[in-house]
Amino acid sequence: MAKAPPVSYGALSLKPSEQPAEAERAKSIAAEDAPRPKRPVETKADPTLVYMSPEAKLALKHFALARGPKVKVHDLLIEALEEWSGRKGVRDQAGRPVEWRVPSNRVRRSS
Repeated sequence: MAKAPPVSYGALSLKPSEQPAEAERAKSIAAEDAPRPKRPVETKADPTLVYMSPEAKLALKHFALARGPKVKVHDLLIEALEEWSGRKGVRDQAGRPVEWRVPSNRVRRSS
């Protein structure tokens, strides 16, 4: 049995109304592929993943909410790390206590 010849799209022409839409779609795809700028903290901080039980995570969320609407679970975890490292004497290479928080470059509004 003979194989069918390969399909050639050379003779195919697009209608004029289809070409601008295709160009816009190509631009939107290129815009999506462009690297997004990183936030300042992302360039300085090293992300770390913590695995915890669902019950512990929920309890931490409830604890944060009880302390106030602006208290975040992340802040509670950082506080716990700061306290733990202070008790254990964790130091950097220069012998100073470890800084757990990355300072923000953003100017804060006074309240």
